[in-house]
Amino acid sequence: MPAPILVLNCGSSSVKYQVIDAESEAVAASGLIERIGLPNGQVTHKTPERSEQFEAQVPDHGEALRLVVQCLTDFGPGLDGIIAVGHRAVHGGDRFRAPTLIDDAVIQGLSDLAVLAPLHNPPGLAGIQAARADLPGVPHVAVFDTAFFADLPPEAYTYAIDKQIAQAYSIRKYGFHGTSHGYVAAK
Repeated sequence: MPAPILVLNCGSSSVKYQVIDAESEAVAASGLIERIGLPNGQVTHKTPERSEQFEAQVPDHGEALRLVVQCLTDFGPGLDGIIAVGHRAVHGGDRFRAPTLIDDAVIQGLSDLAVLAPLHNPPGLAGIQAARADLPGVPHVAVFDTAFFADLPPEAYTYAIDKQIAQAYSIRKYGFHGTSHGYVAAK
């Protein structure tokens, strides 16, 4: 029996998505919403059977997620049976060091960490909130780019600056693109 998972990557001006079968890893659909907040947004949606591309007004990430839902509904494979939604989150700070089931406390934590990734965490958070509204009956999980490097020893993540300033402003090496590093390391 298929076990489809919707995977979302909300960037500063785009949303990438895929529907992947958790058992076979087959991709049932993939897409990209580009130019969020700019005139003439671009929507691309692909399934194994077809490819669709069109322009749309995409003023914010809420509208981008509405378009994701529309594309999945209109062009396939639909939303029926989605068992979970995975969200790429750029910055987990010191709080989030592993994939995390999203609840209201995690939403608040992501909001608090927006200062560490102001171009990435707020759009990611907007995407999470829109997806939770559109798919409220399924678990949503955040996967943090910074988690791969979360266990670096202090001598590797500490900058040569005053400790009190570093602590007050959360200044340390966090590492980024951890999901990619993790994939490459596993291969």
